[in-house]
Amino acid sequence: MAVATTPEILKTDRLTLRPLQDSDAGAIRLYVGDTRVALNLAVVPHPYPEGAAEAYIARSRSDDDDEIIWAIDKDSELIGVISISPKEEGRGNIGYWLAPQFWGAGFTPEALEAVLGFARTHGFTGLDASVHQGNYGSARVLIKQGFEYCGDSETHSIPRGGMVQSWQYRLEMNDG
Repeated sequence: MAVATTPEILKTDRLTLRPLQDSDAGAIRLYVGDTRVALNLAVVPHPYPEGAAEAYIARSRSDDDDEIIWAIDKDSELIGVISISPKEEGRGNIGYWLAPQFWGAGFTPEALEAVLGFARTHGFTGLDASVHQGNYGSARVLIKQGFEYCGDSETHSIPRGGMVQSWQYRLEMNDG
């Protein structure tokens, strides 16, 4: 499946999902450096290293990486990130984080709904997600958007320094 890795701009009622910009580095450092965000992520080191935000932004523009990354933008301010990593057979892995001060306001489900629309129109057959056990907010976001619980597993978490118990979710897109 060939999907451009530079994401198209997606708009919702309150958000704009757009490519990362150099000016997003400070917000990424601030929010991903927050322990409440970091400990729910798998591949982001904590404490967040100097230069990591800039490297992540550069990687989001690279043709060498097929992950499709959007800034979740509210009123011209990055408040989070959402991405799809394409996998085999038309599937993708969805990942996201949101700044803690915006939790509970419905921004993550709104962003996820827009990305699901993108995935459907770009040939994805389904999406998978993994949530650290205990991250009930993230699990609720997935369930609200139609993801089904598939079981428990272990996921490596860089910020937690090892394996963590996780919940696995899956959304099939062949039904429309």
